[in-house]
Amino acid sequence: METLSQESARVPVSKRHRFHHLAAYYLAAFFAVSLIAASAFSKYSGHSTNQVRLLENDGSEGDDQDSDFSSYSCNDIFDLAPDNQEGLCDFAKSCNQGEGIFLSFTFCSGLSYKVWTMVLAPFLFIWLILLFRMLGSTAEDYFSPSLEMFSTKLGLPPRFAGVSLLALGNGAADVSATINAITTDPKNGYLLSLGALTGSCMFIGAVVASVVIIAADGVPCRGALVRDVSALLITAVLVWITMLSGVIGHGTITLFASFYVIYMVIVLVADIYHRAVVIPRLEAKRNADETARQHQASIRVNEAAGDALNNIASGTEQGGESLENPDQVPSSPTGVFSTFMTALSNYDNTTSPEDQQEGWGVESDDLINERPVVLHGNNGVLSPARRQATSGGEENSEPSGGNYAMLEDGIDNICTESGSPARNWPSAFRDCLSEVQIDLHENWKEIFYDEDSPMYEKALLVFEFPFTVFRKLTVSIPCEGHYSRGTVAASIAISPIWFAFYLWAEREINVFWDPPYFFIHFAVCALFALLVVRYAPANDGVLNLYIAAPIALYGFIVAATWIDWIADKLVAVLDFFGIVFHIPGPLMGLTILAWGNSMADLSANVTMARKGLANMAMTACYAGPVFNILIGISFGFSSLLVQTGQHEATVVLSPSVRIGFIFMIINTTSLIFTGAFINKGRLSKSYGYGNLVLYAVYIGLSLFATFS
Repeated sequence: METLSQESARVPVSKRHRFHHLAAYYLAAFFAVSLIAASAFSKYSGHSTNQVRLLENDGSEGDDQDSDFSSYSCNDIFDLAPDNQEGLCDFAKSCNQGEGIFLSFTFCSGLSYKVWTMVLAPFLFIWLILLFRMLGSTAEDYFSPSLEMFSTKLGLPPRFAGVSLLALGNGAADVSATINAITTDPKNGYLLSLGALTGSCMFIGAVVASVVIIAADGVPCRGALVRDVSALLITAVLVWITMLSGVIGHGTITLFASFYVIYMVIVLVADIYHRAVVIPRLEAKRNADETARQHQASIRVNEAAGDALNNIASGTEQGGESLENPDQVPSSPTGVFSTFMTALSNYDNTTSPEDQQEGWGVESDDLINERPVVLHGNNGVLSPARRQATSGGEENSEPSGGNYAMLEDGIDNICTESGSPARNWPSAFRDCLSEVQIDLHENWKEIFYDEDSPMYEKALLVFEFPFTVFRKLTVSIPCEGHYSRGTVAASIAISPIWFAFYLWAEREINVFWDPPYFFIHFAVCALFALLVVRYAPANDGVLNLYIAAPIALYGFIVAATWIDWIADKLVAVLDFFGIVFHIPGPLMGLTILAWGNSMADLSANVTMARKGLANMAMTACYAGPVFNILIGISFGFSSLLVQTGQHEATVVLSPSVRIGFIFMIINTTSLIFTGAFINKGRLSKSYGYGNLVLYAVYIGLSLFATFS
């Protein structure tokens, strides 16, 4: 595997994220068509920009009072704002708690906002494509590696890591978009976020899961999958019933967060039981079966030799021993508790229908030596180099032990001490500067010298390149597959500047004066960066774990701020288009925003299915949305209550959101009933095709309910 790692040291950017490129283009194209259709529909359905104005200026109040519309939602600008240029301008600048509309100047100039929209549309679509693209690549390339390092080095059980640290990494974009949507528009923002959450849950649970089932020619439906689908079912029912009450308070937020904690505990207990009880039992059974096989082979050899005496002796002693003492082969406990725990901890991944056992609580021996799962990096499951090596017919590229042994390749070399530091300070600075230049130059070369990349991909990468440089020089990633001493040092030193910009742009906090937090932060980071420059190993090695861990944690925090900033800009652009073209927030959420946030799941889960990890991909399709919904709503409304100073927030579910919850319940219930009972532990390809039809019906009913 060393050859594979060396050859894949630099995987072209276009190959790493080709799926994101195509998804971003398709989303933008569909979005353009949707805007045109929605605009045309609004004209014929009576939605006019000259509806009754409820805030007409009658001259009875002062100018300051008339120009403050901070308590109103920006979505109501054409319904509530005064019917004049000045009124529209004031409303656009001060709505949504003073945040205003993105590009509010389009309502303030002599030109109509429609003219401005037509002029700016090409640039906004390019910006929208970049935001969708960067939201996925930031989570994948800068946020998840640190979490994967922590999960592997802490020895977390794979499924517990999947619903804790890795769920945080995979769901960061969704949760951040949810929080920004809720807090940006305190009155109606939750409708956009709920539309996105229910829409992405249906897209992942129906479309992505169906593609996985079809690609794998059917998947098992047993303990772990049934457990996670049941958790999503309970989540949908719990959130829907709670939302129907009309208010979300601190008690509701605590309830949602507590349920997810309980879910994590159940997964952890199941994983511990699997390791402590199921795996030793299966190992003992396997050893006993092997001993019995050897005894039977010995009998057949003696019979073939014609040694009658030995044949009789073997049959009475060895053969009789193995047949007359079946208790030596461990049997599965039949108690209710043992059966239930075995069902919860069953992670069967067999793909051959002939190997399937009936029932959803059967044991599995496929994960007898289960290990942590690494998705990203040069040796990760989702690495393009790994895909090529495993799909190119080279049998020697895959180690013995099956897919799960393959997942462990390179883990022992993550962030462990190797290589040698610089000899002195001058050489250290020269080497680090050279490493940064080489790193950035390689990224630039990958754009223009990759003959396999079409022009539209190169164009997108050129537009994104400044942000790639900024992210590389602010997010420190000290792990295998990402480590560069110069880049790590530079990112630590420059990150305080990004933090200052982020706090000023997103939180309106000035960290330069009174007190001067920026200068303290900058001094500490500069000192640490100098130590990395002087004493860290060169690019042929990696940092010691005790040094890499705090750097990775710091980089994780910086990456989280990047995701939050990108998600905020994405929501702002979608809100602008929704306002100008009169597209309801829930509809925008359950389509464009939901699809954009789900592209990474589609790419990752389908890739895992093609590599023989279909059951793991199916679990991710249902465990991930549980995190996104519960934690997204909890953090979003918690931030909203802090922002507004209120004890509870009023919610009214739109028809499309109600339909989303109903179809989530239908989707999860049908999977459990079909897989666990009708097909006795398996989901066939026909179920996948049926699930695609279910999603089409969901989208059709949501559109009908929104515009009817």
